[in-house]
Amino acid sequence: MGILIEKSMLDKMGEVIAMLPPSDIKETIEQTIKSKADKFAIIEALFQKICAKKYSDETMSFFLNGWKMTHLKMLPIYGVSCRLNMLGMECSDEKKKLSYLESSAFNAQTSHEDLGIGFDAISHGRLYDEFAFSLTQSDEWKLSKYDTQKANDFSQWVYRGMLLKSIPYALCINMISEFYNHAEYAYAYETFKYSMSSFYGIEGKALEDAIRYIDVHNEYETEIHHFMAVIHAIEKYEEASGEKVDTSTMAEVIVTYVDSITEALEAVAQKFD
Repeated sequence: MGILIEKSMLDKMGEVIAMLPPSDIKETIEQTIKSKADKFAIIEALFQKICAKKYSDETMSFFLNGWKMTHLKMLPIYGVSCRLNMLGMECSDEKKKLSYLESSAFNAQTSHEDLGIGFDAISHGRLYDEFAFSLTQSDEWKLSKYDTQKANDFSQWVYRGMLLKSIPYALCINMISEFYNHAEYAYAYETFKYSMSSFYGIEGKALEDAIRYIDVHNEYETEIHHFMAVIHAIEKYEEASGEKVDTSTMAEVIVTYVDSITEALEAVAQKFD
């Protein structure tokens, strides 16, 4: 029997998207994520599998290495904000300049908590290290021998897409990542809380500390705030450029993101067979 989770990933994504007013963007996101329901079911099954028992440190190291590669994207987010800053500084129209710079600022908001701003400079990278150490009592999971190529490929697609593709494409990557992460972290929190308590003997305050990396994304609704920040960044970019973010681009990015992250997690989960 699997771990009982009250809400599916699709349910959690729906909660975030419901916050948007009626628009072509909202309709595109809703329709596209519903078309990928089978992928979300696969990802849920993978977390169920990974958290179904205590695995060897070596096996868990493949998960810890690969999962990190699908998250913690502060550098490419910073890159997009730099690109928007450059457009703003080069723009002679003061109103458009301000809109570019505001778009940059809204986009940058999605890394504030990740970097530890407002949280005593404790970054999400540090919290992830603590989460990983609680499971393996080692930092060996960081070694390249635990790399999973599909996870690395996903990370590179995100990085290159945000720095080399069009600004709308880059912002869409950040946007999908936020509502996807909201759902994945909510699901991962329930599965890992059960696993760490049942199989690793971690309880009480020690469990709270160990799972803090996942929990902060739920407790403060971090990804919801980030999602809305990217929506505002898109709106400000449209004001500055006079260019509407094409819904076909948005749908393409969502499909590619979901398909690629599913492939990455499936490749990682093969180590658990």
